[in-house]
Formats: sequence, C-alpha cells, structure tokens
Amino acid sequence: MSERKLQDSLGNLEKALSKLEAALLIPRDRELVVEGTIQRFEYVIELMWKTLKRALEFEGVHPKTPRESVKEAFKIGWLDDEDEWHDMLDSRNTTSHNYLDEELTEDNYDDIVHVAPIIRKTFDFLRARYPEKP
Repeated sequence: MSERKLQDSLGNLEKALSKLEAALLIPRDRELVVEGTIQRFEYVIELMWKTLKRALEFEGVHPKTPRESVKEAFKIGWLDDEDEWHDMLDSRNTTSHNYLDEELTEDNYDDIVHVAPIIRKTFDFLRARYPEKP
C-alpha cells in the first residue's frame, strides 16, 4: 500500500466528513435534509472503512472486508468500540432501503447525530498518525 493512496483516502474522507458535519447543522425540518444527511453518512462510512483498510495495509495488516477492517483496527487500538463500528456498517447497509419508512428514517438520522463525533475522532486519529506531507 502506497502512502500516496492512503493520503488520497484520508483527503477524500476528510471532505466527505466535513460535508456530513455541515449537513448535521442544517435544521432537519425537511425530508430532503434528512435523506441527504443519511446519504452523506453512507458515503462517509464507505470511505472510512476503505481508509481504515488502506491504513492497516500500510502497517502490514491485510483485511479483506469492512468487518475485518473494523475488527483489526479495534484490535490494535485505533477504535474504541468495535460493536459501535459494526452497527455503523450495518446502518450503511440498511439506510438506503428505509427511505419509505419515515420513523426509521428519523431513527437513522438520530443515530448519525450520535456517531458523527465518533467518526470525527477516528478520522482525527488517522490524520495525526499519517499527517499530510508538504
């Protein structure tokens, strides 16, 4: 795994996470805001597990799946709560099917509000571990 690919992943993740955080600041009084925020969450989770995978590969660990990436990152102390991250992966897999159920959509949004700081903390850890080089 090249450092350049890892830096590209971190850059893409940072942009996506910033967009998710910006979406969470918009009042959620419109259906489109909630749905857009959920889509941004799905994108962030996809980028997060792929970035974890690349970082792990850079360290010599070679997970093959999102769950393996989370498990290995937890095992070496990069993540605090393995179950929380597995729940995020599950949410990413199910949110796209819940748009017709307004109650589930609201629950998904509430979950995103809860996990956004956890995602930020993990990103900040990875960025500190692999700082951008000038």
